[in-house]
Amino acid sequence: MATEKKINHSKMKLGKRPPRLDDRTFQLSSYLNDEERPPMPHEWRWAEKIEPTKWGLMRNKRAENCTCAAAGHFIMAWTSSTGKMKRPRDKAVMQTYIALTGYDPVTDANDDGAYSIDVLKYWRKNDIDGHKILAFAAMDPKNHRQIKEAIYLFGGCFAGLALPLSAQKQAVWDVPPGGATGRGELASWGGHAVLIIGYSKEGLLCVTWGKEKMLTWDFWDAYCEEAFAAFSEDFIKDEKTPTGINIHTLTRDLDILKQKKARQAS
Repeated sequence: MATEKKINHSKMKLGKRPPRLDDRTFQLSSYLNDEERPPMPHEWRWAEKIEPTKWGLMRNKRAENCTCAAAGHFIMAWTSSTGKMKRPRDKAVMQTYIALTGYDPVTDANDDGAYSIDVLKYWRKNDIDGHKILAFAAMDPKNHRQIKEAIYLFGGCFAGLALPLSAQKQAVWDVPPGGATGRGELASWGGHAVLIIGYSKEGLLCVTWGKEKMLTWDFWDAYCEEAFAAFSEDFIKDEKTPTGINIHTLTRDLDILKQKKARQAS
């Protein structure tokens, strides 16, 4: 397997480390229990104002900073959906990666990737080019309804994939004919973080390496190992999200979740 990992037909970097669990993390299932939330369409796509080739690599071709690039793409998706699109500077995205890992852009030392949850925790406390998140919540990747609700209600899904080598040449990411063995083996290529901006019956639409790419639901079930919703004021206009969630309701519910977590910890 070590020899196979050197074969990289994409010429792109990855950079998501294995999932790191934290019992204090909000669970989206604790939030998505409001029967008054708006109905969800059968298919959806955010960021329609962004040309598919204009997302930008955010230096994920040079460094293993895919987790930080996914955050940068999230900012683009949110702001394009509520007003004028804002693209964080590559330098700011890299500063986040440097702060988390100690990466040296001169020597490329410490270019070992980052944990998704560490990036989200950092982003909650520190801005990325002026943009922060209010909170984030973990999801069950196997719960397709929950994944689709997170995309529709909160502007996207931060996903961690254990990519197989077979994905390197696929136009649409799918489980290879031989299944999750050989070149289709889980994480045989490596861990990679992407932003999911849409869903349909056929699968999901992600942003990776500055472009949009489809992946099937079968691929998602086989290779997604972590998924998060993120809540941001960038996704708020006139005190509501584009799908109708009031900012005051959102902050109230987040406060309730924080109080619940505090009681459980005491």
